[in-house]
This record gives sequence, C-alpha cells and structure tokens, in this order.
Amino acid sequence: MSGSEYLVGELRRVREMLGLTQEAWGERIHFSTSHVGSIERGERPALPDYLSAVDRAFGTAFVKFYREFVVGERAPVWYRPFIEQEGKATLIRAFQPLAVPGLLQTEAYARAVLMAYGVRGEAMDVALATRLGRQEILYRQPDSCQLVAVIDESVLHRRVGDPCVMHEQLTAVVAACEQPNIRVQVVPADAGAYPGLDGPFVIATVDGRSVGYLEGYLQGRVVENPDDATSLERTWESIRDYALSGPQSLELIMRTAERWT
Repeated sequence: MSGSEYLVGELRRVREMLGLTQEAWGERIHFSTSHVGSIERGERPALPDYLSAVDRAFGTAFVKFYREFVVGERAPVWYRPFIEQEGKATLIRAFQPLAVPGLLQTEAYARAVLMAYGVRGEAMDVALATRLGRQEILYRQPDSCQLVAVIDESVLHRRVGDPCVMHEQLTAVVAACEQPNIRVQVVPADAGAYPGLDGPFVIATVDGRSVGYLEGYLQGRVVENPDDATSLERTWESIRDYALSGPQSLELIMRTAERWT
C-alpha cells in the first residue's frame, strides 16, 4: 500500500470513528461534500490545504504524514533526493527564467505546464499532487521555509493556459509575497545578457549546507559537492545583481497581471 492510499484510508477511518457523515465532516473543515467524497474514493488527491483544514478541526497530524511519506513517492527516482532535501530546507533560493517556480504555481498554471509536456489522466493527478504538495513547506508552522525566487520578466508575458490562468497566477505570486518568508524579484527585459541564461536552478539550505538542483530536459541533477554548490551560489548572487528590488518587482508583476485581464 502506498503512502497516499494509506492516507486516504486514515482520513476515512477518522471521520467514521467520529461518527460524522461526509457532509458533516465537510462542514467542519469548510469543504464541500463532493470534495470529501472524491478524496475518499481516490478520485482527487488529498492536498495540504485539505489536510491542514482537517488538522485544525480535529487535532490530527495528516500534514506531517503527507510531508514525510507521500510527497515525492511517485516523483521520478532522480528527483526524489532533492525533494527530500527541499522538505527539510530552511531557505530555498530559486532562479527560473522560463516559468513561475513550482513552489509558487497555482493549480491551473501547473496543470497547463504539465499538459504541455503531454501529462494526462491519472499521471496528471499524481504530478499535480506532488507539485502542489511541495508548497506546504512555505506555510508549515512554526518552521516555515524561506523562499527567495528570481524570475525573468519573460515569465510574466509568456502565456501559460489562457489569460485568466495568467492573471490568477501573477496575482497569486503577489499575494504570496505578503508572507514574510516569501520574496520574488524580477530581472527586467532590458537587463540584456546575464548569467541566468544558462537555465533554471534551485539552492536549498539544509542543516547549514547548500544543496543545488539543476533542471534538465531529460532529467535534473542534484548538486551536493561543496565546491559546485559554492559556484552555484556565486551565480545566484550575480543574477540577483541584475534583478529589480522587491517592491519594484511586485509593481511590475501587478501591472502585467492587469494586462492579462
């Protein structure tokens, strides 16, 4: 039995143990009866927003179980080592010149990105659950992870999904930055050539050391060698030199979001 299957079974068991119907359970956690039913039938993944609501209402620890046993269980083998490090990180530094970083993607935006790669059906549900589930590290309490993301301005103008998806996504980025642990900066289009043209990467700070991840077309690569990690950090700092300040970046994102309406 997989971790996700066990999780669904435990959700159902707790509900039945408390003598609650799916409707009553949904009322307590502020989710619809149909949403509850689809999760218990395995038609919809149980994501952190749902699990957090259950934990708040009933004093359970389903989010902790999700983080430790479900996230990444069906991710590619080569990606799992970094997901494990990401889950323990106190700081994530992400550079993405092509798309909104996965930790900030809305469900609709993530779905459009995955569809572009030919992901469909059950594989889509699994991929979405993994991607959206990773975002829990930014909102966990009391030790939420700090995220500093730098994106290229082209990300704001590249249509992913339809205009509504883009407006929702850019608005969500601005809203996320209201959290004290999340910051996004934009490298403007007039910056010209800069070190980030080599492609996206992520640096996770785990137990005082840096672990990098380089995205690739066939598969990514985890960077644990201290010298290579230091080189990646130098590149990160060089890229930030080209970026707008936080307030300037948010202003640009908000202006662009309005153009997508």
